[in-house]
Amino acid sequence: MIRVNSGAIVPRRFSLILLPLLLAPLSGLAQAEGSTPAKPAEDAPRKPEVQPPTQSEGPRLELEGLEDPAKTGTAPAPNAETPDQAAQETFTERLQPTTTLAQRAAAILDRTTLGGYAEHDFLWPEQGTATFRNHRYVLFVYSHISERISTATEIEFEFAGSPLKRDGVTGAGEVLLEFSVVDLKLTEWATFRAGVILVPVGGYNLRHDAPAQELPDRPIAYTTVVPTTWFESGAGFLGGFDLGRDWRLNYEVYAINGLDARIQDGQGFRAARGSHLEDNNNDKAITGRVSVSPFLGLEAGLSGYTGAYDLEGRRVNMVNADLFWRLGSLDLTGEVVRAFIDPGYVQGFPEGSTANTRDRVPTGMFGFYAQANYRFRIEPFFQLLPDEWHDGHFTASLRYEEQDTDMDFITAGDVSRLTLGLNFRPLPPYVLKTSFFWQKSGGDGVKPHLWTGDFWSQGHWEFLASVAYLF
Repeated sequence: MIRVNSGAIVPRRFSLILLPLLLAPLSGLAQAEGSTPAKPAEDAPRKPEVQPPTQSEGPRLELEGLEDPAKTGTAPAPNAETPDQAAQETFTERLQPTTTLAQRAAAILDRTTLGGYAEHDFLWPEQGTATFRNHRYVLFVYSHISERISTATEIEFEFAGSPLKRDGVTGAGEVLLEFSVVDLKLTEWATFRAGVILVPVGGYNLRHDAPAQELPDRPIAYTTVVPTTWFESGAGFLGGFDLGRDWRLNYEVYAINGLDARIQDGQGFRAARGSHLEDNNNDKAITGRVSVSPFLGLEAGLSGYTGAYDLEGRRVNMVNADLFWRLGSLDLTGEVVRAFIDPGYVQGFPEGSTANTRDRVPTGMFGFYAQANYRFRIEPFFQLLPDEWHDGHFTASLRYEEQDTDMDFITAGDVSRLTLGLNFRPLPPYVLKTSFFWQKSGGDGVKPHLWTGDFWSQGHWEFLASVAYLF
């Protein structure tokens, strides 16, 4: 997934490389017809200090905050049209009934960026079968509509999309529109956003894209209690402003459809993520996050969620705290989440729906993770590598985490895990990862913790390796 607000994480950029080459003849056709491609619009909602790319590089994108590569180009001549005027003229030409599809495509090449990321795994569990997994392939499109309006979309293919063969049976796979927004910049500190939004509960859901992560597996509580990738249809505001010379405050707040009643032990809120077609009640959930950064490399965030999950007005309330701190070659990061749920049942869907199971809804959930990442180099090794890899590095990671998806009982939904990882990153957009974790659940009726003896005697291991890349 692509980050929407920049924090302590270093931004990443996409370049549109192949598409202009493929459509160059179309661009010439459009110019022959009198269509003038617009210059990239100037719209930098979050990071005005980003250095501009040269004209030869083509359009570029700051992934962490949808920042404009803008502030682009040289100052216009006194009588030259502004980028906004050129953009509006181009849109007018594209909407003419006589304009061909080829001309419309050529006219947007200088303001639209295509990119993405992918992840391919090898899984070797103690209990199960070793397998390769084409885990995800994600396409990302970003485009300026005008000086103050931009749009971004992410389309994810899980396990190669459809068809998907599972347990010997071929069925439908997943192709998800996980993120699709249109932003209207109102002021330097406020942008209105609408569409399919990443729910800002915690930092991990906002920055979960695989090439940015040091371990190949996501924290367990942040796939269930916070069901990453958690995306909902809604609208709201985001932005940020300086607090004095060094401090920076960023915020996001939205009204969304929100969670429904399919809240279950083990899965947490994963099956309860809202529909993009309908809501199961008239209550709109409210969610938001505020983060403070006193200096580059340190960010602390506090976020929350509240909304009804059924027709009776029973609610889910959630609070999350997250921290990222960079100390030279060492990164410390972690999050903790607590959910409070009104007692109820999995019900309230239209009559005849198989979703109405009448199963009991858990009344509380909890989870956390704490992780340390240490970057290092082995100089003789890097001297043997190609020149473009000489600035690469290794990262060793250690993470401990727990989840409890029903705090009233000790069940298999109580899980603790210790993970060791080592990865090699020859270039920032490409990483080879390996990890080994030891895990214990509460399926035997004993609460699992790292410091208890049965964690080691009754647990099991799993090895996971992956390659992730950004393009």
